[in-house]
Parts: sequence; structure tokens; C-alpha cells
Amino acid sequence: MDEKSAKSTKIIAGILILIVGMSIGYLILFFGVGLGDTWGMTLHYIPNYDINNSTSELVVPTEDDFKKYPALKEALLTRDTNVDTSDPEKEIYLVNSVGIQTRQQIKEMREYILNKVFYWEGGYYVAAMPIE
Repeated sequence: MDEKSAKSTKIIAGILILIVGMSIGYLILFFGVGLGDTWGMTLHYIPNYDINNSTSELVVPTEDDFKKYPALKEALLTRDTNVDTSDPEKEIYLVNSVGIQTRQQIKEMREYILNKVFYWEGGYYVAAMPIE
């Protein structure tokens, strides 16, 4: 190998190492701040909710709630309103699923929806998220 091709090989290797290093650094930064985490929240309709026999807090979402928890607003406003509730074996029906982008939003939403039933447009809904 002559001196010119050895120098070219070193330059190419250096560029490849730089690209790989920058890619790894980007991934560490991206996932380290939680931007790469996307968790889903599911919204479920409860047709026969008994308010008198529940230990969950009943909440009527307000505009302030929607500002603080935009995923809840999205879930309620874009829910499936044509759910077949004729199955007597089912007590709860999945009506929507939305993504939540950052770790902070995931944490806040998980804490907010815990043990709550939401009353919205004449129906009762519960939101759920997977445990970390």
C-alpha cells in the first residue's frame, strides 16, 4: 500500500468513527432526556358505572385539565363513540389510545389518572397506562 492510499484509508476510517460516535451520542442524548420514549394511554368506556359503589374519584375534566394534560383532551375528543355495548360479558370497552411523548408527561399523566373515573359528554371513562 502506498502512502497516498494509506492516508486516504485513515481519513475514511476517521470519518466513519466520527459518524458512529456522533450517532451514539445523539441516541444517548435523545433517549436520556426522554424524547425517545413514547407511551400509550388507553381510554375505556364504562357503560354501567355505579357511582355509589366506587372508590374512584369522579372527575369532570375542565379546560385547565386539558391544558395541563393534552393527551387526556385528545383521548376524550377523538374517542370512538360508536362502540357496540351489547355484549353482556363486557363491563369496559376500549374507545381510544393516544401517545404521550416525554418522560415528564408520562409521569404526570400516570399520577393524574390514578384512581379516577372521568365523566364526559354523558359517559363514564377510565384511562390506563402501562406500568414502567
